[in-house]
Amino acid sequence: MKICIVRHGSAEPGAVNDRSRALTARGLAQADGAGKWLAQQPLNNAEVYASPYLRAQQTAGEVAGHTGLDITTVDLLTPDADIQALLATIESRTDDLILVSHLPLVGHLAAYLTDGEVYEQPWSPAEVWVLEGEIAGPGCMSVKEVWYPVLEGI
Repeated sequence: MKICIVRHGSAEPGAVNDRSRALTARGLAQADGAGKWLAQQPLNNAEVYASPYLRAQQTAGEVAGHTGLDITTVDLLTPDADIQALLATIESRTDDLILVSHLPLVGHLAAYLTDGEVYEQPWSPAEVWVLEGEIAGPGCMSVKEVWYPVLEGI
């Protein structure tokens, strides 16, 4: 199975309610680039799961627009969500997933799935990692591809 972990694009700073922070014009361009790149990846019956926060929903919308996939909103994809609870909901899956979320969760999740421990990972806005493995468990996946918007000039 593959798990594509996507951080949302660049968002407006300093909103009163963090949940309602929207993407900037640059963030929309980054999300568009991530969606185009993901549409070129060989995925098996993939689904898009996204945080309920606006900036993640907007990023997921760009991904869904390019891949033709529907978006499922998952409360366990918020910035400080519990990795164990998230993995419990996806561990029995065999089809691929695209997860659109936030720091620190994206970095923590990638570290846990690849190295078996949680630690801080820096991620650029709209950065995408494609992990692959037999199961979504600690240390059971490896990094297959990475997309950085800055390398595309975004």
